[in-house]
Amino acid sequence: MYPIKLVLFDLDDTLLHFDDYWENSVKEAFGNHFFTSEININDLFEVFNNVEQFLVKKLDSKQISFDEYRTKRFLYSMDQMGKTTDVETAINFEMFYQSISKKHMKPNVMINKTIKDLSNYYQIGVLTNGSKGWQNDKLEAIGLKGIIPKEYVFISEVIGYEKPSPEIYHYVLSMTSLPPEQVLVVGDSWTNDVAAPIQEGLKAIWLNKKNYQVPQEPHPLAVITEIEELRAILLSHVGDHCE
Repeated sequence: MYPIKLVLFDLDDTLLHFDDYWENSVKEAFGNHFFTSEININDLFEVFNNVEQFLVKKLDSKQISFDEYRTKRFLYSMDQMGKTTDVETAINFEMFYQSISKKHMKPNVMINKTIKDLSNYYQIGVLTNGSKGWQNDKLEAIGLKGIIPKEYVFISEVIGYEKPSPEIYHYVLSMTSLPPEQVLVVGDSWTNDVAAPIQEGLKAIWLNKKNYQVPQEPHPLAVITEIEELRAILLSHVGDHCE
């Protein structure tokens, strides 16, 4: 029997895949926003997408905050397109983009069934970086808000620390009153969802959808490419194959 009591999932690119909604949402937002509606959508998306990838690296290395990331990707993109704008317009576009994105986010039937089946044997939660409203909107859009108890939804904006800061994992342990070895983190980021939690004594499973080379250290409980693989790891020992 595994000693795990709580399974914490990352949200972005784990339970909800960025590529499933990103391009359609951004292009629709560009086509309908007052500042961008007259700019060629495909040209602007190419610039915006490149800026996004550049800023994600800075975000992951904690060189910028989430708020800076969201405004700078618009400001930098407009600058490259020869358009002068300001932070207020960037924030307005971000809110507009988020409202559009929600309708492009769809529940993943297989993922949601796996989560529901796991909830019969484990406490299930989410540990995610981001803003409270936006992350909760995502959970609702993909049909998991009613499956995952709100007391086990841990969002960095609320906590005051972002992954991979040790404090965010300590906060989870203090709020759940669980020892670290009874908490499992599942996510796509090696740094945030594997290396950092293991450093704090938690267990981890890496969702390696893009088949990156697995680092030699530390050693996660498992490496998977699909969430459904958790059945064999976490449900087989209780005799439940959830066919």
